[in-house]
Amino acid sequence: MFMLKNKILTILLLPLLLVSCTSAFVPDTSGDSALIVGEVYTLENGERMYGNLAVIGSNLTLERDSIVYGEISLIGSTADIEGTVVGNVYAFAGSTMLGSSATVNGDFNQLFHHLKTLPGAHITGETNTYISPFTLRTSWDGFNLIFPFFSNPQWLLLSRLIFSAAFCLLVCLIVLVAPRSTRNVMKSIQNQPGISFGVGFLFFMTAPVISIILAITICLAPLAVVLLVVFLIATVYGWIAMASIIGEKICKWLYLDLPLVLQALLGALLVAMLISLISLIPCIGLLAAFIFGCYGFGGVISSRFGKRIDSGSKTPTKPKVKPSAPKTE
Repeated sequence: MFMLKNKILTILLLPLLLVSCTSAFVPDTSGDSALIVGEVYTLENGERMYGNLAVIGSNLTLERDSIVYGEISLIGSTADIEGTVVGNVYAFAGSTMLGSSATVNGDFNQLFHHLKTLPGAHITGETNTYISPFTLRTSWDGFNLIFPFFSNPQWLLLSRLIFSAAFCLLVCLIVLVAPRSTRNVMKSIQNQPGISFGVGFLFFMTAPVISIILAITICLAPLAVVLLVVFLIATVYGWIAMASIIGEKICKWLYLDLPLVLQALLGALLVAMLISLISLIPCIGLLAAFIFGCYGFGGVISSRFGKRIDSGSKTPTKPKVKPSAPKTE
């Protein structure tokens, strides 16, 4: 029953946060509900507040003997509570410290949030922490060794969101700065997909070994650093080119006429989502990322980092001209 209640609270936590926040926007004649955004708010010793308190991206301090008669919603905020909260606390991201004199007469519900409770702090209700429905039970500890990501779903979701946002931002930036070079890499991969994969596979296999050999020597150690930097840049650039190709294909399928940067952004969103899902599967995720990276890396190398288009070794054949019939007199 407790596990079922925890899962229900998990699903309802985010809507409850939004409901609590919106209540601060509506004038309340019976109390002094407030919305704090990007500020430092302190309820001093002995002060009373009647109404709900919504805090977004701010620093909240409730001093000793201060009382809030209402619910507190914390979104991306830091709270230092030494007083009393007569109501529930909803916390999304950020952190909260309950001091030795703090009292929460209700439940403390948190999602992606860090709660620190000092000795003497008292929560009359339950402390409900986000629990993913995909989190495996303790009896599946051996299974967690094979699928370690499932043991920490909060970090999994946060890391995937950060990766997706950073990748999309980088794709847009590179395509805006070097559109011509990006198109050259894209065309090289499309013209010679087999060659691109082969070149990428060869470099992926040999570059780390060569770097280790160079790093062992003293004189050539700087070359190892340079090689690794070039290797990383080419890898990232290859991923950007592959995302741009996927975005271009999607636009053609949907008959959309979009500029290159928007095509690349569309492809980056799709690539980030697919890689985030596939990477949850051990071995298969790494293999898919490796194959995807080989195509992009090979296209970057064969195009000389976008300086030219690799059209392959095929030479255009001249059309055959039929011999003209001899003129008859």
